[in-house]
Amino acid sequence: MDRAIKNLPNALTLFRLVVIPFFVYLLYDPSRDMVYAATALFVVASITDYFDGLLARYFKVVSDTGKLLDPLADKLLVMTALVMLVSLRADVDGAPWVPAWMVVIILARELWVTGLRGIAATQGMVLSANAGGKWKNALQIFAISCLLLHYPFKILGIVVNFEAFGTNILAISIAFALWSGLDYTTEVLGKVKWT
Repeated sequence: MDRAIKNLPNALTLFRLVVIPFFVYLLYDPSRDMVYAATALFVVASITDYFDGLLARYFKVVSDTGKLLDPLADKLLVMTALVMLVSLRADVDGAPWVPAWMVVIILARELWVTGLRGIAATQGMVLSANAGGKWKNALQIFAISCLLLHYPFKILGIVVNFEAFGTNILAISIAFALWSGLDYTTEVLGKVKWT
């Protein structure tokens, strides 16, 4: 198999890491056009998550490195986006574009699961994303995309408030995050050798 094809899934994963500084730059002190550019960059980077797994399975190059690196890249991209959204302030009342308490719960869950993955690795286990984790990730990406759009848009004569819509989807993603985090916890701690 051609080496480039074999490495393509991991290259797509690394792409998500490489775009993070550019994403932060676009949102540091953004104009509306910069916000749209950051949204487009986030969406493109998020789509690579689907394709890296698809290609790895298609070419039969699924690896333990990919299983560990893929969720790490997802977490870093999502956590960066959420932190930047908290740092952005509404023009009218100065409120953050996303409630900080939601971000704290999501970041705490991600750090906890990353710790569980580390514990699992010491026991020779590799944790792949479970169904709840995949739903959580998809909902968070969708919510963040809406929150980044932020501004109301008129679609088919109806004004859509992307900020409110994104906040509600993010709340649903928190439920999936806690559910999948509990699954990971019981799976890992149930298999860990404590002595």
